[in-house]
Amino acid sequence: MKELLEKLLQRQKYLEPTAEEELRRQVNVLYGAFTGLIGPEKMVLRASKYSALAYIHSEDPRRRLKGLQRLVYEDASYEQVPTDEEVVDVLNDLESVLAEMLARQAVEERCKGKFSQRMEEKQQEYVQEIKMQLIQEELHDVETPQTQQKLARLESLDRVKLAASVMEAVRPKQLDRIVGQERAVEAMRSKLASVYPQHVLLYGPPGVGKTTAARIILEEAKKLPFTPFEADAPFVETDGTTLRWDARDMTNPLIGSVHDPIYQGARRDLADTGIPEPKPGLVTEAHGEDTFIDEIGEMDPLLLNKLLKVLEDKRVKFDSAYYDEADPNIPAYIRKLFAEGAPADFILIGATTRSPQEINPAVRSRCTEVFFEPLEPTDIKKIVENAAHDLKVVLSAAFRPISVSLRSKAEKPSISSQICTGMPYIPEAVPMT
Repeated sequence: MKELLEKLLQRQKYLEPTAEEELRRQVNVLYGAFTGLIGPEKMVLRASKYSALAYIHSEDPRRRLKGLQRLVYEDASYEQVPTDEEVVDVLNDLESVLAEMLARQAVEERCKGKFSQRMEEKQQEYVQEIKMQLIQEELHDVETPQTQQKLARLESLDRVKLAASVMEAVRPKQLDRIVGQERAVEAMRSKLASVYPQHVLLYGPPGVGKTTAARIILEEAKKLPFTPFEADAPFVETDGTTLRWDARDMTNPLIGSVHDPIYQGARRDLADTGIPEPKPGLVTEAHGEDTFIDEIGEMDPLLLNKLLKVLEDKRVKFDSAYYDEADPNIPAYIRKLFAEGAPADFILIGATTRSPQEINPAVRSRCTEVFFEPLEPTDIKKIVENAAHDLKVVLSAAFRPISVSLRSKAEKPSISSQICTGMPYIPEAVPMT
């Protein structure tokens, strides 16, 4: 049909009065193109609807052209038969309309083909997913293609590692590398590396090694045969400034909480039967080990009181209005958690930059206190030299003078952060003696 239209477009711009046969051929081509577009059956129906049957079977090409106008434009108001002067314009108009209809039909056919192909692909994926779900139900596998994709994404992210930071490289790995805190380290060791380890509160400015000392001493204590710590004991660490919790115990990652089946949603198999699900917190994870809370002085007072209760009872109690001990559908572990509570016998190590007077007296009464001293200029010099040795760099002359005012204070940056930023000099510098 496209070839036929191209032939028509190549015809002369005007029609000679004697070229009846040429006009007849052009009209026949247009009829053939239009019939190919809508089909013979629709052609007959449209001709009957717009009173064009008498015209399309006429021997006069001009009358047939009038009938074609009614069919193409779907309008029976075309009464005048085109004159010889009007024939060329009528043919041009009909060709433009038919060309547009052909182009639209070609685009629709391509879209239908793509749509059918895409629908077939999606249908195959859906059928495959249904089959996998049936297999998983038979095998009791909870993974789905979506969860597997998310897992693969997380694993790919885990494989991306940036270069180790300077802070990680210079952080002490042994107690003898913690500079200027010999008395504090020895006091901590005596409290933790013991048959009866004690709760400890660590006071001191930021950046003097409180967290690092706690980590290293715990590792040493695990190696001693007389300490209660297991060899694979984890170092459970959290920050008092970022602990989020809800006063109704709907969310409490430190102590633990109960997920009610209606408002929060327990596991599906539990929610369907209306069974609340206890969620043990970090204190249960640290059972038999240490729990380190940085900035314990910044904790919410109510949450701190709950923590003190756990320290006394060595267990976390759970309660829920939805729990019915007579329900036979309750799993044994949930029944045990509600009846006896979750074990939480751990050693608390709290670190703070606040003064002892600002800490809850109830917490202080249950803990021994260890004080980390501000760093002296000689300590800072040694830390810089140790860091340079670990990083395998040579210190320039600009690093040799160290300010006496650079003691470790909460409002001053730590020496490690100054090394990391590569400060070319230290303000208020005086020669080291």
